[in-house]
Amino acid sequence: MEDKLNFEAGMQELERLARALESGEMTLEDSFAAYERASALRAALEKLLDEGDRRIRVLTSEGEEEMDAEEMQ
Repeated sequence: MEDKLNFEAGMQELERLARALESGEMTLEDSFAAYERASALRAALEKLLDEGDRRIRVLTSEGEEEMDAEEMQ
């Protein structure tokens, strides 16, 4: 998985993979590879959303207090 996944680009790739899998035109091996990539993308995108949610909760519960480097990871 990329070091810095862009959420929008990741969603576009996930949607493309879903359409390709739904089309039924891929070989079995290509389908497995696409499914594995889609699963990894879904997990990475979910992690980005969770991190964004956590950051918003910090900002709304404690004001616009800066988060230290450990909190950002």
